Amino acid sequence: MAIKINDIPPEGLSLELTRKLDLFDTGAASTAFTAVLSIKPMGGGVLHISGRVRSAPALECSRCLASFPCVIDSELNVDLAPVSALGADAEHELGSGELDMEFYKGDEIEPVEIIKEQLLISIPMVPLHSPDCKGLCSVCGTDLNKTECGHQRNAPGDFGAFSALRDLLKK
Repeated sequence: MAIKINDIPPEGLSLELTRKLDLFDTGAASTAFTAVLSIKPMGGGVLHISGRVRSAPALECSRCLASFPCVIDSELNVDLAPVSALGADAEHELGSGELDMEFYKGDEIEPVEIIKEQLLISIPMVPLHSPDCKGLCSVCGTDLNKTECGHQRNAPGDFGAFSALRDLLKK
């Protein structure tokens, strides 16, 4: 759903979007989202986009590999400027006012791409389905949240897979 820049009235444009998108580029639009956006022209081709984005993409827990929905409720505040505002030079040093700005080419913008970017930066770097997730056994791979396997882990002087390196350093 591309929006032509010239079609945005001076008082701005309000959008309510409910769709699915391919958040992780898997080839299937499986992540549903809702967004309420306001697009306001600021002059000189610069647009200010603000609003709220909500979604619950399926993530994989970093400790136990279980799939879980990660609830995202994020504020969106983006300034978009045309690439032509940077000048015609092959290289352009960004000024302090341009560091927080994004750029677009052509005469239209794609709000779904801006929403996708906002969702991606809102995902935690280490997703956990629960803060007290016990993870997987480093010996046999058992999910320790479901059952205890009985293997001794993290014993004093135990370096797990790196124990072979300890022996090499002694020589």
